[in-house]
Amino acid sequence: MNRKLFLGAMLLLSANALFFSSCEDDNDKPLLPMVKITEVGSGHSNDGIGYAGSDVHINAEIIAEGLIESITAEIHQEDGNFEFQEVYTDAKGLKNTTFHKHLDIPEEAPEGEYHLHLVVKDQQGQTGMDEAHLIIKPASDNEDDGDDHDHSH
Repeated sequence: MNRKLFLGAMLLLSANALFFSSCEDDNDKPLLPMVKITEVGSGHSNDGIGYAGSDVHINAEIIAEGLIESITAEIHQEDGNFEFQEVYTDAKGLKNTTFHKHLDIPEEAPEGEYHLHLVVKDQQGQTGMDEAHLIIKPASDNEDDGDDHDHSH
């Protein structure tokens, strides 16, 4: 009788293993890239302000199980048509990275409220995104109008 009980338990365990392994096949795609903007601002600050003709500091944490293909910083006016973007591929092939860039704001960028979208595309074609609020002010409002920021980090 113990042999029948043992064989029955083994059959039940085998059926469960087959069922659960077949469910895993449905989820072969990696998770969507995760993006978390941690800092946006002028110089190395996190003040949410940028100045036309200068740069805006962007820092973010990124995890992409499908491996990073590209990172795009898109900035557009809330109430207007002005927009600009930069595409970065220096993290291509990485699973995770700390994104740290200084994106140049065009001199002709009108003063006002903007949205920053940081879009990560993985090598599976999936995208993840985070956004932040940014205020662009005229260059004349920038107390530090010399570009002596250390960009080497």
